[in-house]
Amino acid sequence: MERELKLRVPIEDLEKLRHAPLLAQSKGAAATPKLLTSTYFDTPELAFHWCKASLRVRAVGNERLQTLKLEGSVQAGLFDRDEFEMPVDGDTPDLTLLQDQISADTDCSRLIRDEATAARLKPVFVTRINRSAIPLRLPSGDELEVALDEGTIDADSGSVPIAAVELELKQGTPASLYNIALELLEAVPLRIDHLSKADLGYELLVAEHGDAVKAQPVQLNKRDSVEDAFCKIARNCLDQVHANERGVVSGHDPSSVHQMRVGLRRLHSALDLFANVIPAFPGLDEELRWIASELGAARDWEVLAGSTLEHAGANGNPDEILPVRQACKQIAVNNRQRAAAAVESVRYTRLSLQLASWLTRKGWQDGMSEEQRDAIGTPARQFAAQVLRRRHRKLIKRGKGLADLDDHRRHRARIAAKKVRYASEFFASLCRRRAVQHYVEALTALQDDLGWRNDAVVADQLLKALPRTSPETASGAAFARGFLASRVAADHQTLKKLWKRFNRLSPPH
Repeated sequence: MERELKLRVPIEDLEKLRHAPLLAQSKGAAATPKLLTSTYFDTPELAFHWCKASLRVRAVGNERLQTLKLEGSVQAGLFDRDEFEMPVDGDTPDLTLLQDQISADTDCSRLIRDEATAARLKPVFVTRINRSAIPLRLPSGDELEVALDEGTIDADSGSVPIAAVELELKQGTPASLYNIALELLEAVPLRIDHLSKADLGYELLVAEHGDAVKAQPVQLNKRDSVEDAFCKIARNCLDQVHANERGVVSGHDPSSVHQMRVGLRRLHSALDLFANVIPAFPGLDEELRWIASELGAARDWEVLAGSTLEHAGANGNPDEILPVRQACKQIAVNNRQRAAAAVESVRYTRLSLQLASWLTRKGWQDGMSEEQRDAIGTPARQFAAQVLRRRHRKLIKRGKGLADLDDHRRHRARIAAKKVRYASEFFASLCRRRAVQHYVEALTALQDDLGWRNDAVVADQLLKALPRTSPETASGAAFARGFLASRVAADHQTLKKLWKRFNRLSPPH
């Protein structure tokens, strides 16, 4: 099992990083960099890549090492995956050495065991890396290796420069990796690396973008404690956040911005849900609000430029709406670039590392009394039932006369509905399936209606301000605002029915 935290560093800062106090005190800090030449192999159709694996032979002096890496988890730059490494006699892979290492019921295993595969292997790209490996032994006894890498990834189709830091855990807990990364971040502006060298190499061969990633169901065990439940829920939220970071940075799909924002909202809701028993570390709430707002600005203009104005154009003069859509699309693009810059920033890197460290080492336990420790050790089922009842009552109170509330009070009811839905989904596996399904369906329908109404309110504010910077949009913006107001008015009876349907239900248990 390989546990490695990957970070990018500006090439001009590599030498500065080598002299950072933490690394300079190591006996290996002054070691001469070694040239590592790794040739990656695959079939003509890239069968290993599509199995989410990489196969390489690395030359270190006269030695040759064959390595197969399988897909694993990646969170905040921490790659946690199976790795199989062994010496080979020549410059090409020997698949027979791997056949007894890997479970036989996987696609990758079947590929390795197919006799035709070896004959079809060919080099697809090469990494040439000058690596300085610096060993670290921490006072805790944990052992790490800090690798400073500079070099290139080369394929027939092009070349990519590399300047990176890899922190590999040799012995100890993953929290050590995050803590060391945070200390190094004080010396140079590091960035989280979402891609391995193999990923970068394959990007030279295949032009592909990952899809936006939605939240996966949270699976809790009926024997889980409150603390167990919190850890699983928080990691589930972070999985969604981290899975969409690359899409936000590349800017190819606005949906990645939306799904990363959803992941952050879910995480914020989870922290609020457990706040009385598991307090967040100082400053976390402020930082989560910051990154969510950076993403939110992009998302609001995307919605307006897309479905909102599309509907308005279909019900009015398209030529009048066209300049409005063009202006909104340009603002959306600019805001998407701003969101990408935020996700690529040192500030976000620090937030991600702090969150990962806190969650991995269960930092909330620092300074806890015995009574508080007992509280987070109680069964999650009891805690879940209490939370769902409390949040349900709050929504019922805020939603009274929902269809006739003003924008501010309806917004408060919408937030309460969102919190109830997230809580219901977080704890769904602890409740009766049918009760949860019926409850969440009614709640989702209500929340969707409240959601588009909120989009209409936000759109009205944006359209009202737009002509100040784009005078040519005045006529179309005025029409779009009127169209949205008519849609909201026409929805009055639908919202009343949706609220009445939900109001009859009891929270799941």
